[in-house]
Amino acid sequence: MTRASARWWLLSFLLGLVSLTYAATPDSAKLILRGETTEAFDNVILELDYAITERNFRITGRNTIGKGLRERGYTDFPDVEVIHFCNLESAREVLLLDPGFVAQMPCRLTVHRQGEKTVISVILLPEDHPDARVNAFAHRINGLLREILAFVLEKH
Repeated sequence: MTRASARWWLLSFLLGLVSLTYAATPDSAKLILRGETTEAFDNVILELDYAITERNFRITGRNTIGKGLRERGYTDFPDVEVIHFCNLESAREVLLLDPGFVAQMPCRLTVHRQGEKTVISVILLPEDHPDARVNAFAHRINGLLREILAFVLEKH
């Protein structure tokens, strides 16, 4: 295996880990929205940060996978970042409805470079819970997640 093919295999593997939670459900493809833009990676990250905080979420973590791999010597590895974000009032609300549903939280999205494009993947909350109140919660949060993605894509 060449270094370039190993790099792409590793990128696919790491991005697959992000959505591993959803692999067991037959509708998992419906839980990931993807969009792409020709905008620079760093600009997309800044726009996402703005869109996330404007919707009253707090960024709780980042996994700068691409940067970390480059620091380990994979000098030509593309940019890849996972952004985790949450709203504590929303977390409180869903905890009161079903504490187990909090496993779907915090909200997260991924950003990576693929060729000349920056790809954004937003992981939606499942809306197939036995409790209609949890589904309403998920539907409302998914609307905000779609707004975040649309904000970045509409600018370009």
